[in-house]
Amino acid sequence: MEQGKLLKEVAKALGVSLLITILFLVLIAFIMLKSGLGEDIVSKIMIAGYVLAPAAGGFLLGKKRKVNRFLWGLFIGVIYYFIYMAIAVCTQNVPITDLLWVAVPVCLGGMAGGMLS
Repeated sequence: MEQGKLLKEVAKALGVSLLITILFLVLIAFIMLKSGLGEDIVSKIMIAGYVLAPAAGGFLLGKKRKVNRFLWGLFIGVIYYFIYMAIAVCTQNVPITDLLWVAVPVCLGGMAGGMLS
């Protein structure tokens, strides 16, 4: 029973993270459409999204698990990163080495969310 409960909590935390990512991308697209932001500003906003989305998932899972919260947040960050990497490689045909820089903010964001819970 415990494994099923844990799986549901992890799935819910990842779902929240992915929902925040989708909302963030829609918001950025709308802002770009209306204001014509430059690529450097958009990339900084995206990095903020890479930190905030797994942080929300880490926060949610940390609240549920109550023990080793930062590790649960890191766990969400790692899973989020692998999902991000799989989607990027499949849709954009990007080499995996180009995506390694994203791992640090994503994992640290998840860990920070877990610690703040």
